[in-house]
Amino acid sequence: MPELPEVETVRRALEIGLDGLSVAGVDGHPVMMRRPLDVGLIASRIDGRRFTAARRRGKYLLVDFDGAGTLMIHLGMSGRLMLCETTEPILHHTHLTLSLSDGRELRFVDPRRFGFAHWLEPGEEDLDPSLAGLGVEPLDPDMEVLLPPLLHARRSPVKSLILDQHLIAGVGNIYAAEALWRAGIRPTRPGCRTSLTRLRRLAVTTREVIEEAVAQGGTTIRDYATPAGDFGYFAVRLQVYGKEGQPCPRCGRVLKDTRIAGRITVWCPHCQR
Repeated sequence: MPELPEVETVRRALEIGLDGLSVAGVDGHPVMMRRPLDVGLIASRIDGRRFTAARRRGKYLLVDFDGAGTLMIHLGMSGRLMLCETTEPILHHTHLTLSLSDGRELRFVDPRRFGFAHWLEPGEEDLDPSLAGLGVEPLDPDMEVLLPPLLHARRSPVKSLILDQHLIAGVGNIYAAEALWRAGIRPTRPGCRTSLTRLRRLAVTTREVIEEAVAQGGTTIRDYATPAGDFGYFAVRLQVYGKEGQPCPRCGRVLKDTRIAGRITVWCPHCQR
């Protein structure tokens, strides 16, 4: 599933690719995704409207249209946004297509249908259940001050806390494992038994991992690609994710895997305490 760096990479591509453009037409068909796709409603709101901003909250893309409202997009597990020429073949499971004023198209493709595209009227953003409860943004300048007390106040394993979108928005399994390894914190350690100093270090390493992944265009494990069709290259810099049984890059001991909050996490029993 695309995590914050992948979504931020897509956001930045849309910010550049859609700048100054407007919608010349909307095509698609109603389909049951994580939320029902109402193509008619979206078309009635954005046809002829100009793009004004591409924003992100956690793993959600927020595309604003000239006072009309916001198209909220979640990529789910296999979703893609494609900026392409009209001559390019239309992929199966292309659920929504926006024709652009420069002759290109923005296509939303999602084979597994775990994502969605949902229209938000002005003023609805703060009330939407997917957005209202999201936690601290990892790229927020105040994250290193805000996050540690939230983690320290809870008994759950620190890995599951990092994955809790109500505490920190947008971090998933890949980047949580990498940040914990960099911080030297055992993923099963309870938040309340981890010092604030170490939790501040974790906040720093989380930011570092996220920023480095964004700079590399995210991480492609299976389905993810940018709107231009490029893959994310942070996968070559992963130190522990997916490397159980291999030597730890820091100490050379064997990395082990543990299931926490239903997800496999890889860590070093020697380096992470």
